[in-house]
Amino acid sequence: MDTESKSINRRSDRALIVIIAAFVALSAIYSFVTQLKRGPDEPAHFIYIRSLATEFSVPEIAHVETHTEDSTSSHEAHQPPLYYAVLAIPYAALNAIGLSSDVIWRVLRLLTIPIGAIWIYFVYLLALEFFEKKPYALAATAFVALIPNAAYTAGVVNNDIAISLFTTWALIPILRYFKTGEIKPRSALGLGALMGLAILTKAQGIILPAVFLIVSLAVCRKSEYKNWKQVLLSAGIALGTMALVSGWWFARCYILYKTISPHSLYDPIDPSGIVGALFASPFWMAKATWNSTGLLIGYFWAPFWLMQKFIDFIPYFNTLCALAVIGALGLVFRLRRGKDVDRRSLALLIATAILTYVLWLNYIISVDKMANLQGRLLLPVASIFGIIAVLGFDGWLRGEKAKMIGVITGIVLMLLANAVVIGCAIAFYAGGGI
Repeated sequence: MDTESKSINRRSDRALIVIIAAFVALSAIYSFVTQLKRGPDEPAHFIYIRSLATEFSVPEIAHVETHTEDSTSSHEAHQPPLYYAVLAIPYAALNAIGLSSDVIWRVLRLLTIPIGAIWIYFVYLLALEFFEKKPYALAATAFVALIPNAAYTAGVVNNDIAISLFTTWALIPILRYFKTGEIKPRSALGLGALMGLAILTKAQGIILPAVFLIVSLAVCRKSEYKNWKQVLLSAGIALGTMALVSGWWFARCYILYKTISPHSLYDPIDPSGIVGALFASPFWMAKATWNSTGLLIGYFWAPFWLMQKFIDFIPYFNTLCALAVIGALGLVFRLRRGKDVDRRSLALLIATAILTYVLWLNYIISVDKMANLQGRLLLPVASIFGIIAVLGFDGWLRGEKAKMIGVITGIVLMLLANAVVIGCAIAFYAGGGI
């Protein structure tokens, strides 16, 4: 490696450290600004951790929201246990030395931040796998790290950052397999373990084996099915490992609840799901989808409940839509301008994001309509949005100087967005948090 390449690598490494440090700093600020016990579903998550640490068992499923830690049941008790089991270890240690519940809660919040920092690192690795250019990968990573809701979510007790980590991590070998058409047995084993850990963190991880099967079929078709034995072997290793890692949880759920996917809160729009609602009333379904998607987008970008007393949702949403349209047009320009973008890989990543969205949409229709406010459910594919955003705005910018100005401007605007959210949060809790 020549001196210039080493210098570029050092600068890239420093930039990545700065991005991760900024994410950690923002997460810590959000953690301390957000009133203790007032994060999204935070008492329910805390009860789960406490039950594993003190009772060595998953709490009973509550079918109403658990707003305080006084309950012994939790409406999050239907969730897989990995995140809670990990944090049960420090809970047990801190509880053993007599620390108060509030102090333990604060520590658990802070221990979630390193999970977020590791997630941001894997966002970079996924973006680098796609772009194969460090500056572009760094830009995508900075975009994700500075999404206000990303840092906010890492600063409170929840399992959404953990599923974001495992999903992003697993997408790296999946994308590499799609690009090269090859995956070694050891890599398939590792991928299976990652998919299993993702599913053990949150059932949302089930999108990963679906994407993996799509990739396996694509790899097989690309070779005109000449490599079907290797593809089948790799699929068997990966899916078998995944089943060994996570299958026991679903067996437990079936034994206890007669279903592999129990629910706590049940308030559906239409119990028949997307297909049933679409056939029953297409117009109504389109309207419900539009309204729910609008809320999802707004709450993905920022924890809007902290802002709603001070900022009207409509102009806020319209601003996000305008930026999305600008980015989409830029993406079209970028794809038309050159063939250096891996369109097949981009299509795979977009399909993954769409699959995540469809899974969410079916959930709010058939299970819990209030999940339309849980924009954090899109954080597992935030890395894909970062890649698309970089490509989109790159389509508008010509020349290195223009791109540098664009990146700096984008970072400043996103830091200002975080400052606005933090300011709103301070005012929100100062006013009683209502």
